[in-house]
Amino acid sequence: MFEPLARVTDRFRPWAAPDPPEGAPEVAVIGAGPAGLATAALLRHRGARAVVFDRSERVGSSWAERYDSLRLNTVRWMSDLPGPRMERSLGRWVGRDDLVDYFERYAAHHRLECVLGEDGSVDRVDPDGGGWTVVRNGIAHRYSAVVIATGHSQQVTIPDWPGRARFDGGLTHAVDYRRPDTFVGGRVLVVGAGSSGGEICVDLARANVDVTWAVRSAPQVFPREVAGVPSTPFAPPAEVLPDRVVDRVAPWFERRVYGPRDYLPEPEAPMMELLAGCKEPMTADGIVELIRAGRVRVVAAVADLDATGAVLDDSTHVDADHVIAATGYRPGLEPLVGHLGVLGADGRPTEPVPRPGLGFVGFRVPLTGTLWAIDRDARRVAAALVG
Repeated sequence: MFEPLARVTDRFRPWAAPDPPEGAPEVAVIGAGPAGLATAALLRHRGARAVVFDRSERVGSSWAERYDSLRLNTVRWMSDLPGPRMERSLGRWVGRDDLVDYFERYAAHHRLECVLGEDGSVDRVDPDGGGWTVVRNGIAHRYSAVVIATGHSQQVTIPDWPGRARFDGGLTHAVDYRRPDTFVGGRVLVVGAGSSGGEICVDLARANVDVTWAVRSAPQVFPREVAGVPSTPFAPPAEVLPDRVVDRVAPWFERRVYGPRDYLPEPEAPMMELLAGCKEPMTADGIVELIRAGRVRVVAAVADLDATGAVLDDSTHVDADHVIAATGYRPGLEPLVGHLGVLGADGRPTEPVPRPGLGFVGFRVPLTGTLWAIDRDARRVAAALVG
């Protein structure tokens, strides 16, 4: 079924995946986030037995462990997974806890078979004749197909600044940030100009924390909504336009919303080129107003750390008690499939189905948002693996 039509059908006629028949092909789905859950449900819908593996103790753990103020940047009705809808009571912009609760209800609704924790930790995937071998805790298990759905930000690193060992303050990654109260009274330097960096700056500044934001270049900035109208529904039509058209319209739209771009450095490349490298436009409601009010100070990129703060690319110095690195995200797929020749130079899969029986879901960052793309990509991969 044409993907947009399937999504509309799901909204008016939600479904639950049936139990697989006797002798159904078994498919291993690695990753119990939204990509893995959606793909497993669609595989079951096509008559396969899908088993979801994840080293975490709960489904949707990568979302559950993010900061308290997190909200989706895609409107609720563009964030459903195949089958049951998100309830209207969750509001237009679904928060972190409500989203994770939805993932848990989703797994129960489709009766998904999930192996979590130590038993769900996968070490390696190998081809095995007409099927695939999944190695867990040193033991090989054979499946007819495998789907990798661990996400494009599974592995995070803090930049290897030469002086980081000399820094006397707290140094952490954005994935470990939860709430602003632990930083009140201190000076915080946030490094990295993605949506997570911007949203953390907003969260801190609204708690009256002294915030400085180190930025080399920044993507286009879009609001969640304008005059009560959500922005994300305009993304699916924009995806079918030529890149050069979108690259002209995006900065025009940003100027119409915010005026002259006096708040952040210009993007280093056109928006669609950045998007191809998984650098999405920024959605951090309130960031522009906070910068213009002086409550978030924007400075040059960090070149190094010293005992009291950071040395910037322009040779100036910023004093800081805490540094939060909102950068250094990678899929971290090399241990699983790095030996199969299916990854590009950036560590991401080269194709959704690069080899027969091997699929990848959840590694694209499109204009429409990750959850909307997961729905479409999961349908295509499930159809390719279980015809």
